Amino acid sequence: MQAISPWGWRKTSVEGQQIINYVMTPQLDAIMTVTLFLRGPVMDEADGCPLRAFRLLFGEERPPLLAAPVQEHGTRMIEALPSTSLPARPKGDALLLRRTDVLGSLRFADCIPVVAVAEEQDPWVFLVHSGFLGTAKGVVREALKKAMKTTGLRCLDSVHFWVGPGIGSCCYSRRLDDPRTREGLELFPRQCIRVDGDLVFFDLPSAILITLYDMNVSSSNVVLIDRCTSCSSESFYSYRGGDRTGRSLLLAGFREGFHKSDLWWENGFEGVE
Repeated sequence: MQAISPWGWRKTSVEGQQIINYVMTPQLDAIMTVTLFLRGPVMDEADGCPLRAFRLLFGEERPPLLAAPVQEHGTRMIEALPSTSLPARPKGDALLLRRTDVLGSLRFADCIPVVAVAEEQDPWVFLVHSGFLGTAKGVVREALKKAMKTTGLRCLDSVHFWVGPGIGSCCYSRRLDDPRTREGLELFPRQCIRVDGDLVFFDLPSAILITLYDMNVSSSNVVLIDRCTSCSSESFYSYRGGDRTGRSLLLAGFREGFHKSDLWWENGFEGVE
């Protein structure tokens, strides 16, 4: 009988707040947690502000340290440290978490979240914000290479990845006469491009997968969360769908740093998909 992989994801709802829980091995789940907060009352009230979202999630008690960089669609990676935590807002689109006393977060409304968990003696978590520009510039490749150098990791055999949810090739198009589109035509893999009249459709998730496979990541180490944020506006914030400020919040860290053993968003599920 073929063993069932422990790696995956689960979409749930707690008191109307929709959530994606990233599922990993029991050993890692005991020490770390990764959650994507989708459309719902908490994220609606946060209105894209990481500090407001953090206060809503953790209540009035003294919250842990949180790194929440200003995302600029580039390739810069920063490490989640006390010096890079709120109120500091360094610029970056990739975040490396190794310390138990600092949590990390990124925000999304169509761009693709990429999560990596290293199943090492000293585990670490890696978060990436990869939109059109970031994907074209190779943010996953460039930031991951820096993370490997920082952690001393020589190969990616022990690293597990999640790609998505984000806008799909069904919905992400750009006008052919846009200079950015021309840049994308040069930088994206050909199989991730479809031209239809004066529109060019780009497949961002597939381009990210190709990047990982080119870095010798095994397909068995990759989980694709194949949900289009533009098609499923009832669950996801979508900039293309009209959400100008609302954002999903990707929150990750070691459980020791949460100051709580009973994370409300991991209990009391109303429904599971």
